This record gives sequence, C-alpha cells and structure tokens, in this order.
Amino acid sequence: MRRVKGLARLAIFGVIVGWAGWAGSALAPSGVPLFAAGKVNMTFTPQDQTFAAAAEAYRRLWAEEGSKIVEAMERGSGLTFVETDVKAVIFEGASQSGFGDTPMYLRASYPADVKKATLVHELGHRLNGQLRKRPKDLDEHRVLFLYLYDVWEHLYGKTFADEQVTVESGRRGLYDYETAWKWAMAIGREQRASRFAEIVKANRE
Repeated sequence: MRRVKGLARLAIFGVIVGWAGWAGSALAPSGVPLFAAGKVNMTFTPQDQTFAAAAEAYRRLWAEEGSKIVEAMERGSGLTFVETDVKAVIFEGASQSGFGDTPMYLRASYPADVKKATLVHELGHRLNGQLRKRPKDLDEHRVLFLYLYDVWEHLYGKTFADEQVTVESGRRGLYDYETAWKWAMAIGREQRASRFAEIVKANRE
C-alpha cells in the first residue's frame, strides 16, 4: 500500500513539476513550421467551400502551434498520443472529437481563441480514449477537465484559460458544461492532478 501511494505521489509530483520546466516552440530555428514534431499530423478539410477560410485558419494554427500543443497536453496529462494522423472536418455545428477513423468536427465560426481552446479540448478527448478504466463517478468531460484548464493556462495564460471556461460554461443543450467546470475548478489544481494521476496509474496496472 505504501509503495502504491508513493508511486502515485511521484506521478503527481512529476506532472506538477513538469510544468515548471515546460517550454515549447512552434517553429524550427529556420522559421519552417513543424507539424507537432511529426508526432501528430492533422488534416483540416472544409465540409464545403463555405468553410475554406476557417479550415485554413485551423491549418495555420496547427502549423504554428501543433508541436507546442502536443507537448503541453502530454506533459499535463502524463499520457502519450497514440494517434499519428487525425482528420478534422470544418463545418458549422457542435464540435466533436471523433475517434479512430471517425474524423473530428470543428465549428468554423469560432473566434481565434475559441478555435484554439476547442482544438485542445477535442484532442483531449482523443488522447483520453486510451483510458479504458474510468471512475464511475466521473463522466467523459469531468475526466478531461482534470487537466484541460491547466493545459490551456500553460499554453496561453490564465486570462485565456478563465475566458474559455466561461465560454464553455455558457453552452447549453448537449451537456452541462457549467456544472462540470464548477466542480473541476472547485477541487483545485493539485487535487485535479492527483485524481488524474490515479486514473492513469489504474490503466497501466
């Protein structure tokens, strides 16, 4: 029992301390865009030509920041992306992560910051797909929210993260984002990291 607790504490410590040394660059020294250091390549396809400009905006975002996003998500979650190619369809509707060969769907009309936040959010769902063992008291979004805010903050700052929590909390109909975000923010960073580390550990046993 002591060894298990010790390992859990080390995992949590590693996630928290890992942020302290976090640094990511979206561009090579030559200025050539990197596509997530070759780890995760994304293809953004407009559902029709109406969404071509939005698809290009997502493509530029990934070309410039994909490496940084992948690194931040892996550091923040303690997981490694198992997918190397992800296809995304740009359309006008509720964003969704897809899974495996099913493409991601991303809303075209989001402002630039919401595009960033949503892309990280939906990638988080795909990253978490490898976690087959889940606590019965946590749904898919509450599992994701154990680290999503912290990834947003380390990528783009606290103001950005707070604003995106407000944006998601205002969404109605498909899921009660507001209650889930209030729960996640109320338990605090260390408890979020601890809970997620326990989930990751359970899936590696």
